[in-house]
Amino acid sequence: MDLGLLPFARGVPDAVSRAFSQAEQLHTQVATAHAIDRMAVAITATLQDQNPVVLSVLQGGLYLTGQLMARVVMPLQQGYVHVGRYTHEQQEGELHWYGGAYPSLAGRCVLLVGDVLDRGVTLQKLLDWLHEQDVSCTYTAVMAKKNSDCLVRPPVDFVGVECPNRVLFGCGMDFEGYGRNLPSLYGLKE
Repeated sequence: MDLGLLPFARGVPDAVSRAFSQAEQLHTQVATAHAIDRMAVAITATLQDQNPVVLSVLQGGLYLTGQLMARVVMPLQQGYVHVGRYTHEQQEGELHWYGGAYPSLAGRCVLLVGDVLDRGVTLQKLLDWLHEQDVSCTYTAVMAKKNSDCLVRPPVDFVGVECPNRVLFGCGMDFEGYGRNLPSLYGLKE
């Protein structure tokens, strides 16, 4: 889909309109749906006998979590953690913990679902936190993995698609708070 053809409502920031109209589609809706299907099959095969807790990392992991919940076929419980390292200006910052709601994690197998593996710092901090919760095992799933040098190399068990090291939006990722709902994955042109 050419986002440049979309009509924008009043109040959408000019930077967002420009970014959308100049973005490159990296993965189509069909390609992302196939990637999520593949992930769901692998997650089901791996975790179906584990009684997992699926923790969505808000806000970006909400899209993938919703898509997976419609595809995985097994008993599970769901929850969320709300953390972030970016502001709307896309500048990296300290990890902020906004809250969460989830069943007891002690002794449970946890699938942590996020939007993108970028530098790996947030994911590693969440894995460290899960270890403190005395979980029995952890798995991670992300919609996209950037081809970049990560500061840390946390394990990612289920990856939807690989992307260049650019600002991404769609499939849970955003540009200045917009675009998380888009079913295709876009990158800002360099």
